[in-house]
Amino acid sequence: MEEKLEERGQPTIQLEPVIVETLDLYCKIGEQAYRDHYLHLWPDQDPSPYIENSFRARLVQTELVQKNNLHYLVRSGATIIGIAKLVLNKNPKGLIFSDPVFLEKIYLLKEYTGKGYGPKVLSTLHDRARQLGMGYICLSTMQKGRALSFYLKMGYEILREEVLPFENAIPEEKGMYLLGRSLK
Repeated sequence: MEEKLEERGQPTIQLEPVIVETLDLYCKIGEQAYRDHYLHLWPDQDPSPYIENSFRARLVQTELVQKNNLHYLVRSGATIIGIAKLVLNKNPKGLIFSDPVFLEKIYLLKEYTGKGYGPKVLSTLHDRARQLGMGYICLSTMQKGRALSFYLKMGYEILREEVLPFENAIPEEKGMYLLGRSLK
C-alpha cells in the first residue's frame, strides 16, 4: 500500500511501508542518507554508534512488528529518495500532547536535498499522520545546520533544547532542539 500526495505536473511523493522484503534496502538507504549529512557529528567521521542503533536489519525487523513504529521508503515516482520513520502515540519526555506522533527519522539522499523534495515529503508525512488520527507532531533536529530553518518555515516551533544522546559524538555538535506543531 502506498500513500500519495497528488500534485499537478510534479512527481508524486509516496511513502512505501517497509516490509521484510524491503528491510535491507531501507537500512542501506537510511545509512547512506545519514552519512550524506551527518558525518561532521562524529570523531573521525565515523557514525557507527548511530548506524548500529538505527539501521541494522535485526533492530528494524523487531520494530516492524510493533504497530506504533512505521518505517517508510520515500519515493518520488519510481525513485527512492530517502527514508522516514513515524512513532505513533509517543510524547516527548515531560510533555503531553493529544494524539502525538514523533517523526523519529527523515533522511533524504544528498542528491535530492535542496531541490524542493523536503516540503513535499514532510507534507506527505503530515498527511499520513492525520490519516492515522494524530493531532500533534514532534521531532528533534540539530541546532546547527539548515534543517532547523526548514522546519521553522514548515510551521514547527522550538519546544526546548536537547542534546544528541550519544556519548561519543563531538561535544560542540551535540546541541539539538525538540520541535513540534499541530497537525490540525
